[in-house]
Amino acid sequence: MKNKDKLMYVSAAVVAAGSIAGAKTTTVKAAEVQKVNADSNANLNNKAEQKATAQDKAATKQIAQDKSDIVKTQDQVKQAQADKAQVESQKTQTEATLPAKQEAMQTAKSNLDNAKSELTHAQTKQEDLTKQYDSSYENNVKSAQAAKTQADQKVQNLEGQVQTAQNKQTDLIGQRTNAESEVKANTETLNNVNTHVNELTAQAKQAQDKFNNVQKDYNQIQGELNAKESASAKAENDLKQNETDLNQSKKTLSDLQTKDNDLAKTVNDTQAKLEISNKDLANVNNDISQSQNKLNDVTKQANDVNSKLSQATAKRDEAKSALDQIRESAQNVMILPDSYIKAAKKWDYISNEDRKNFNDDQFTKEMYAASIDGWKLNHYKSNEKDKKHMVDLNNLTAEEQLEINKFALNLINQARAQLGNKPRILNRSAMKFANDVANNYRTNNTNSLRNGGGHDVKAITAAARKYGLNDANNWYELLGRENFSTQAPYEAVTDYDPYGAYHVESYSHSADDYRHQRDDMDSLKNHIYDDIKGMIFNFHDNEWLHAGAMLSFYYMPQESLGNKGQTTTYSAISIDMQSSSPDIILIHYISVPDIIDSIWHENEFIKDPSKFNVNDNIELTTATDPVKAQQAYDQAQNDVNSLISQKNDLDNQIKSLTDHINQSQAKVNVLTKSINDLSTKLANAKNDKQNVEHQIVDTTKRINDLQAAYPALLKAKDDIAQDLATYKQDHAAVINDYNNTKSQLEKLNNDLDAANKDKNSAETILNQHKAELARINQDLDAANKQIDDLKVKLADAKTAQTAAKANLDKAQADYDNYVNTHKDLIDQISAADKVVSEKKEAVQKAQAAYDKAEADYKTAKAEVTKLDNKVQDLDKTITKSQATIKTLTNRIAANTKIINNNKQVHEAAARKAFDAQINQALDAVVAAPMSNSNKAQAATVKPTVNNTKHALPQTSVDDKVSIFAALAGLSLASIGLGSLVSDKKRRRN
Repeated sequence: MKNKDKLMYVSAAVVAAGSIAGAKTTTVKAAEVQKVNADSNANLNNKAEQKATAQDKAATKQIAQDKSDIVKTQDQVKQAQADKAQVESQKTQTEATLPAKQEAMQTAKSNLDNAKSELTHAQTKQEDLTKQYDSSYENNVKSAQAAKTQADQKVQNLEGQVQTAQNKQTDLIGQRTNAESEVKANTETLNNVNTHVNELTAQAKQAQDKFNNVQKDYNQIQGELNAKESASAKAENDLKQNETDLNQSKKTLSDLQTKDNDLAKTVNDTQAKLEISNKDLANVNNDISQSQNKLNDVTKQANDVNSKLSQATAKRDEAKSALDQIRESAQNVMILPDSYIKAAKKWDYISNEDRKNFNDDQFTKEMYAASIDGWKLNHYKSNEKDKKHMVDLNNLTAEEQLEINKFALNLINQARAQLGNKPRILNRSAMKFANDVANNYRTNNTNSLRNGGGHDVKAITAAARKYGLNDANNWYELLGRENFSTQAPYEAVTDYDPYGAYHVESYSHSADDYRHQRDDMDSLKNHIYDDIKGMIFNFHDNEWLHAGAMLSFYYMPQESLGNKGQTTTYSAISIDMQSSSPDIILIHYISVPDIIDSIWHENEFIKDPSKFNVNDNIELTTATDPVKAQQAYDQAQNDVNSLISQKNDLDNQIKSLTDHINQSQAKVNVLTKSINDLSTKLANAKNDKQNVEHQIVDTTKRINDLQAAYPALLKAKDDIAQDLATYKQDHAAVINDYNNTKSQLEKLNNDLDAANKDKNSAETILNQHKAELARINQDLDAANKQIDDLKVKLADAKTAQTAAKANLDKAQADYDNYVNTHKDLIDQISAADKVVSEKKEAVQKAQAAYDKAEADYKTAKAEVTKLDNKVQDLDKTITKSQATIKTLTNRIAANTKIINNNKQVHEAAARKAFDAQINQALDAVVAAPMSNSNKAQAATVKPTVNNTKHALPQTSVDDKVSIFAALAGLSLASIGLGSLVSDKKRRRN
C-alpha cells in the first residue's frame, strides 16, 4: 500500500473511533493487541544486532566485576593506609626512646670499663702477694694427705673385697647343697615317670588290637552312614541359614526404616538451620559493612590527627630547641670589653681610611691590653645535661652537628653585634661544605698545624669545587686547634701569666673513650668556646687577623670596603681528628660571602647557585624574649598533648572497631563454614535417604523370598532326619561298639603322649640341675683362691697405710710451723682474695647491666628498622593497589565505550522493527473496513458478550470509548505523521 493511502486510513481510523464510540457497541479484541506486542518483541536476526548484544552482555558483566574489584581494592588501600599510619606512629614512639637507651648503654659501658680496671688492679696486687708465699709446705701436706687418703682407700677397698668374696663363698656353699637335693629328687621323679610310660604303652597296644577288629564291621556301613549324616546336616544348616537370613533381613528392614525416618528429620532440621545461618550471615555482613564504614571515617580522622600531631610535634621540638638556644645563649656569652670595641673600631678605620698612619706597635699594644680584659671577662659555663651526652668527634650525628653550629654561630654573632656588624647566617649548604672540608682533612691526614704548616688548601678547594664555589684559593676557612685531653679555663690567666699554666688536664672519661675519640658534648662546647675566645682575644701570639676575619674589622679581604661588616655571609663549623695526631681537635670555621662583582656583575664566590643553596638557611635565636619563647613552647606542648589525647581516643576507637570487625569476620568464617557444612550435610542426607529408600525396597523383596522358601526347607530337613534315625537304629550295635572302642583308644594314646612329655621334661630338668651343680663347684673353687690372694694384698696395703700416716704427720708439722711464722702474709693474701672476688662480682654485674642496656638499644633499633621496612612494604601495597584501581577504571571506561558504541546498532534495529509494526498496523486498519463491514454492521445491532475472555477489561461504554481513543491517540502521538513521511522518504532514497 502507498504511504499516502496509509496516512488517509489512519485519519479515517481516528474519525471512526468517534462514530464507534457513539454507537457504544464496539468490542476491542485483546488478541489484536497481543499480536502487535508479539510483533514488537520479535527477535531480530540481524547479525550486527546479535554481535552487539553479545558484546554488551560481556562488557556489562566485566564492568560489574571490575566495580566490585575496585571497591575491594579501595578497601585494601584504606586498610593499608590505616596500617601504615599505625606503624609510623609506633616507629616514631620507638625512635623517641633511642637516645635514652643509647645514653644508658654508654653509661653502662663506662661503668663496666671502670669495674674491669679495678679488677685488674686487685688481681695484680693478689699476684704480687701470692708470689711471696712459699706454697711448698702446703703442697707437701696436700701430697701427703693424698697419699694417706689413697692408702686408706686401698685398705678399705681390699677389706671390702675380702668380705664380698667370703659372702660369695658362703652363698655358693648353700647353692651346692640345694643343687645336690634337686638332683636326687629329680632322679626319683624320672624313675616313676618311666614306669608309668611302660604301663600305658601295654594298655594302648591291647586297645588298638580290639579297635582293629571292631573297625572291620563298621567299615561295611560307614559310607552310607556318612552320606546320610552329611545330607541331614546340610538340610538342617539350610533351614537355619534361612531363619538367620530372615531374621537379619527383618532387623535390617527395621534399621533402614528407622534410618529413613532419622534422615528425613535430618533433612528438615538441616534445612531449617541452613536458612537461619544464611540469615545470620547476611546480618553479620551488614554489620561488618557498617563497622567498616565507621572505621574508615575514624581512620581518616586518625590520619588527620596523626598528620597534625607530627606537625605539632615538629613545632614543639622547634620551640624547645629555640628555648634551649635562648637559655644557652643567656648562659654562655662572648662579651667584648669597651676597650676592645674602641680599639677594634679605631684600627679598623685606620687600616682602611688612613693606612699610612697605621702603627703596628701601637696597634699591638692597644689590642693586647684589650684582649687581656676580654680574656678575663669571658669564661665557659658548663651544662650538666651536656656532660651526660657522649659524642664521637669524628662521627657527629646530624642533630649534634646542628647543635654545635648554633652554639658557635650564636657566640660569633654576639661579638659581631657589639661591633655593629651583620650577623653570620647558618646555612645547610655551608654545613655540608664544612663537613666535606673536615672529611678531606681527615683523608689527607696531614695535621698541618702540628707540623708548622698552614691550611690544607687542597682539602678546602676540593670541597669548594663540589659545591660550586670559587676554588682558586682558601677564601673560606679559619682553622682552630684544641688539645683533646685538656681545656683552658679562665682561672689559668686570672693573674695573667701568658707563659704559665695555659692548659690543665681535664679529660674525665675512660681510656677506651679517649682511644676512640669520644668526649661529652659539654667538653666539646667548652673547646669551641675557648677556641673562639682564643681567636678574638689572642694576646698570646699578638695576632688578630683571625679575629678581624671572624668579626669583620681590621682585615677582611672577602668584604668590599664600601660594605664593611655588612656583607651577607653563610657560615658553619665542623670538627675532625686525625689518626696521625690523636690528641688534637681541629675546628673548621667556614664563611661564604655573598658578594656581586661591581665590574663583571657576577658573584665572586658562589659560582653555581644550584650546588650552594643560599635560601636553605637555619634561623638562630637570641636571648631577646625568653618569656615569649617559653610561652610558645608551652602552647606547642599543650597542642601536642591535646592531639595525643585525640590520637589515643581515635586509636582506641580504631582498635575497638577493628576488634569488632575481626570478631565479626570470625563469625562470618564460622557461619560460612557452618553453611558449607550444612549444605554438604543436607546434600548427603538427601542422597543417603534416597539410597536407604532403595535398600528398603530390596530388603522387603528379600524377606518375602525367604518366607516363601521356608516351608520346603523345613520339610526336607524333617524327612532326611527321619531317614538317618531309621538307619542308625537298624545298625545301632555296630555303631555303638565302634564309637566306644575308638574313644578308649584315643584316651590311652593321649595319656601315653602326656606321659612321654613328662618323661622328656623330667630328663631335661635333671640334666639342668646336674650342670648347675658342676658350675657351683667350679665357682666355689675360684672363690676360695680369690680369698687367699686378697688376704695377702690386704696385709701389704695396711703396711703402706702406716707409712703414709707417718709422712702426713711430718708434713703437717712443717706446714703449721711455716703458717705460725708467716701469719701476716697469709692474712694479706686472704684479704686480697676477698677483694678480687668482690671485684669479679662487680664486673659481672656491670657486664650484665651493659649487656641489658646494649640489648635494649639494639632491640629498639631493630624494631625501628623492622617498622620502617613494614612502612615500605605498605607503601608498595598501596601503590600496587592504586595501580590495580587505575587498570580496572580504564577497563570500565573501555567497556562503557563499547556499550555506548553499540547503542547505535540497537537503535537502528529498533527503528527497523518499529517500521515493520507500523506497516502491519496500517495494513490492518485499511483491510478491516473492507473485510468486516457486514460483521461490524451486525455488531451494532447486538453487542457480543461471549468474547469477553479476549477483550480488554470493560466496565461501561464510556470506558470502552476512552480506551480505544487513548490507544489511537497514543499511536499517532508516538509515530508522528511528519516523522512517518520523512522516514518513509529516507527509506525510498
